Amino acid sequence: MPLSYLQIFAILFGLFYIYFATKNKPICFLFGAISCLLWAIESYFQLNLKFDALLQIVYVFMSIYGAHQWLKGNKSKPSKVKNLSYLANFFFIILGILISFSTAYFANMYFDMAFPYLDALTTGFSLIATYLLTKRYIENWLYWLIINPVYFYIYYKSGAPFFAGMSLLYMSMSILGYFNWRKELAFQLKES
Repeated sequence: MPLSYLQIFAILFGLFYIYFATKNKPICFLFGAISCLLWAIESYFQLNLKFDALLQIVYVFMSIYGAHQWLKGNKSKPSKVKNLSYLANFFFIILGILISFSTAYFANMYFDMAFPYLDALTTGFSLIATYLLTKRYIENWLYWLIINPVYFYIYYKSGAPFFAGMSLLYMSMSILGYFNWRKELAFQLKES
């Protein structure tokens, strides 16, 4: 499948998004929203990944929510990075599994989709990881480290090698994001 202009711009804006997210800059959400809108169109119409398309639309709204969360209370300084408790992490994992498999089961019965179970699994956990990112939980990066290799496989098998490559780049940027946020969290703890 040839690389479309939508893929090129979705990838470009996605690169700006992940760069600014790893640097803990709220402007990331503007670039993320644009990237997701373009990505949704491509996933729905060209790749037949309906859950991924729906997820990208949700991301547009999560970008607005995330920007508000990061900036609320203090316009000049973003909210602080936090750790997620083990119990909360366990809850999110169970929730992700339940949502993913129930959604995939339903979709597989009624729709013709590429990779319904993997698409639903990555969608469910991506929603959780995005929510954790908007709340500034450092563990969001660990979720992305697991999600993005699965996305690589889905996009590669769907004939979208550039989206697949983007997933690998997102995976490597998740490592950078995790260490940047961990450094910031250590600094915050030292200050308090």
